[in-house]
Amino acid sequence: METQVGAGTVTFDKFNELLDIVVDKIQADNEFRPDTIVALGTGGLPVAAALAKRLSIHSQDVAGIPVFRDTEGYYHPGNGLISLGSCAARQVLVVDDSSNSGRLTREAVRMVAEQGGEDAKSCVLIAREDGIQPDFVGETCAGEPPSFFW
Repeated sequence: METQVGAGTVTFDKFNELLDIVVDKIQADNEFRPDTIVALGTGGLPVAAALAKRLSIHSQDVAGIPVFRDTEGYYHPGNGLISLGSCAARQVLVVDDSSNSGRLTREAVRMVAEQGGEDAKSCVLIAREDGIQPDFVGETCAGEPPSFFW
C-alpha cells in the first residue's frame, strides 16, 4: 500500500489503520518481542503511546530521544536517551510517525545498541520509498511523507 504525494494530513482513522499494519508485522516477528519503546521527538511520542497500549508495554518502559535539525535540514538524535538509562537485556522498538531519509531512525537504533540494547529495531508508520527502510513500516510513499494530525 502506498500513500500518494500530496496526500495532505494523515487522519485519525488512517493513523489507526497504519498502527494495525505495524502491530501485525511486529507480532509476526518470532524473534523480536519489544519490551521497551523509544520515541523520536519528531513525531514518535503519539505513535509510542498507541503502540505501547496495543503491544502491552508498560508506560514506564516508554522513553524518548530529543531531536534537532541541522543547517541542511536533516534531523539528528540529541545527546542521549531520556529516562531510559541502560538498555541492557532489553528488546527496544525505536518509533517515529514518518521517515523521509531514514537516517534518524537508523542512528537512534545505533544509539540504543550502544546503550547495551539486546536487540533494537525501528518502526515508522509511513516511510519514503527511496529512503533507508525501517524494520517495520505501515506503508511507503513516493515523496515526502504527509503530515500527521498532531
